[in-house]
Amino acid sequence: MSSQVTGRPTEPGGTVKDREIAAEQRYVDIAYARLEEMRADAQAMIREGYRQSLAGTKGSLVDRDAMVHQAALRAQALDIADDGLVFGRLDLAPGEKPSGEVRYVGRIGVRTSEHDSLVIDWRAPAAEDFYRATPEDPRGVVRRRVLHSRGHTVVDLEDDLLDPDAADGMTIVGDGAFLASLARAREGAMRDIVATIQREQDEVIRAPADGTVLVRGAPGTGKTAVALHRVAYLLFRHRRRFGSRGVLVVGPNRRFTAYIERVLPSLGEGSATLRSLGDLVDGVTATVHDTPPLAALKGSEAMAAVLRRAVADHAPGAPDELRVVFKGVVVSLDRQTLDRVRNDVHRRSRGSVNAARRQVAEMLLDALWRRFNDLGGPEAAREAEGAEAGLWNAILAADGLASLDDETGRPAGDGTPREQFDARVREQREFADFLVAFWPIRRPADVLRSLGDPDRLRRAAGRDLHRDDVARLAASWAAPAEGDAPFSYQDVALIDELDALLGAPPRPSRRRSSAAADDPFVVDGVNILTGEEVAEDDWEPEMQELTTSMERLERSRRVDDGVVEERPEYAHIVVDEAQDLSPMQWRMLGRRGRQASWTVVEDPAQSAWEDLAAARTAMEAALSGERPSSRNRRRKPAPRRTRHEYELTTNYRNSTEIAAVSARVLARALPEARPARAVRSSGIAPVVRVLPEAGLPAAAREAAEELLGQVEGTIGVIVPFHPTEAHDEGTIPLPHEIASARWDAAARERLAAGLPDRVQVLDVLEAKGLEFDAAVIAAPETVAAQSPNGLRVLYVAVSRATQHLVVLTSAPEWEGILLSG
Repeated sequence: MSSQVTGRPTEPGGTVKDREIAAEQRYVDIAYARLEEMRADAQAMIREGYRQSLAGTKGSLVDRDAMVHQAALRAQALDIADDGLVFGRLDLAPGEKPSGEVRYVGRIGVRTSEHDSLVIDWRAPAAEDFYRATPEDPRGVVRRRVLHSRGHTVVDLEDDLLDPDAADGMTIVGDGAFLASLARAREGAMRDIVATIQREQDEVIRAPADGTVLVRGAPGTGKTAVALHRVAYLLFRHRRRFGSRGVLVVGPNRRFTAYIERVLPSLGEGSATLRSLGDLVDGVTATVHDTPPLAALKGSEAMAAVLRRAVADHAPGAPDELRVVFKGVVVSLDRQTLDRVRNDVHRRSRGSVNAARRQVAEMLLDALWRRFNDLGGPEAAREAEGAEAGLWNAILAADGLASLDDETGRPAGDGTPREQFDARVREQREFADFLVAFWPIRRPADVLRSLGDPDRLRRAAGRDLHRDDVARLAASWAAPAEGDAPFSYQDVALIDELDALLGAPPRPSRRRSSAAADDPFVVDGVNILTGEEVAEDDWEPEMQELTTSMERLERSRRVDDGVVEERPEYAHIVVDEAQDLSPMQWRMLGRRGRQASWTVVEDPAQSAWEDLAAARTAMEAALSGERPSSRNRRRKPAPRRTRHEYELTTNYRNSTEIAAVSARVLARALPEARPARAVRSSGIAPVVRVLPEAGLPAAAREAAEELLGQVEGTIGVIVPFHPTEAHDEGTIPLPHEIASARWDAAARERLAAGLPDRVQVLDVLEAKGLEFDAAVIAAPETVAAQSPNGLRVLYVAVSRATQHLVVLTSAPEWEGILLSG
């Protein structure tokens, strides 16, 4: 028989729980002592790596980099595991061992110096039963114990009795670890759930590594946490495969990525690249959201063809005429001829547009030579040469010197007439200057900003955009009176598309030779094709520091570090809040994972994107590794890869009281959708207050101040999205647009002024994926009216809180909608 206790006193020495905690503390102390020894070994390996580099050879530098990098990763993992090293214990039913086996589960694996197991890594197969065992299927587990620690100290524990028949004399403490963990206060950032992963979540985490894992679930089902724990699991089980090419985790915005950034390091994995859709392209950061109509335009796949035509158009400031002189004959090309040359280059080019300047130069020379012949240039050149020679012969004869025709050994000319023509034209500064201006090395962001010119965008639009859409798009990219217009989240995907079209500029040649003086494309010491400064003849190579692939991978994880690398391709990509991605954003992700496996997390009921069918088609293309095409024709679809689909059905975040409110909003947004099942009740009823519209901002601040005394954790004040798109003159704003103006950036700053850091003021789009102990929702009627999918956005907002929910509205009917359906 087992005895369940919750801290009742026993004989001298404290409660039963106290004695159990003390026993566990003794074991945890042994594990920490061994952890210190492992730390010392890692530091010794780092020192040994630096000692080996003293040999001064390139090989010793490579050895040093490899040894130090691996040892540093190991030391980092050991440091992270220091907080809550051991969090679980399994007591197995008696088998070969009479007393039954005991396994301790923790953040990393710890072995004694004799290689006996002290702590099993939570990702190891031996720890699987910690997450999979249930009373219906105990899998040989009698008791599962969860240890709660603060630093190195065990402060509490909770037991789950899974096999009562085998628990002879075993003490069971507490009411269960899982429900206790749900009620804890939230901090400002997401924490790992490694100690409380549930069976349905563990099945996703340990799903096969190949192909795609698609995870669906309502708010609060733990989709994001499961995806992050899956990354840690894959890196642990398949380190060579996923560690070398890297793992990319993509979230909806920077606030979200800041919220989850501590999870993977807390699991001992700091190697994944964490980006938002707004900073996925190096050197570009999105700071604003487009209005729903504008986002729908920018995100549609039709923009791929528009951008392709924009790249093929003449560059801003490109000259309309080319004039050169050869042997006294003026040869010129007009705008029409230059446009034909430009179109021919784009039609024939299969590589980088930015690297095509040499091809452009050759095609311009072809056109000039044809024009030279059309003008009768060869005959005129011969006549000019004859007249010049006659003049010089007369001068020489007057001085009693032999004529030029009588000189022996004078070269008759270098090469054929065409070769002479090309050589002389290349030497002319006018040709070099024209080539640089006609075919500049273009930056994707500059091309996008150039479409702020309505005429230029109209040429690029073709039949893919309506005239009114052209005006709206051009206005969003037009430069304001001061500075540049900020980039939106949808703009980043367009910049990535342009980057794929333009390609990288030509790489400077590594060859340093005196022959550069004879290079026809070197003008004043600069190669006009690459922009490379040509070195002097006495240049000598210097030995440089070596870099490893891991160092380049580390650089790819940092945003805006001033170094632009080629677009990386990853071994595994995690996409969170995938239901909101536009077709153009899926194209952006697809370029980074043509050979990758994927973990895709979504909830269609939360989607703010209108054309779900187009987004689904683009998603399928990205997941199958299909190379995006910017042309009107479609590539042959790539074969569909293996896919594993899972649905999480339990709401671990919201209390049943808050879940009922979100279910009512969901029923209005998608009557056929099923809400997740909430598993706990808090006894705290949601509050809806009806106020005058003008008083909502002040009431939101008052509600936040009131909640500060009721919860210890975080508070989110969620307000309507404020559009950045300006209205045309004469257009009358709609009522919800007038209401939205109350919640601009300045208003949000005023609302947050003076409040502690644990209170966050954010709009409904920024709230995606976040959770708070308490949430204040302002103006639900405005949120619902802001877009065709406004009710879905509101559904997301009201499902952010774990304990307290306060809704402030100026529309009395919303009190009934939220509280009674």
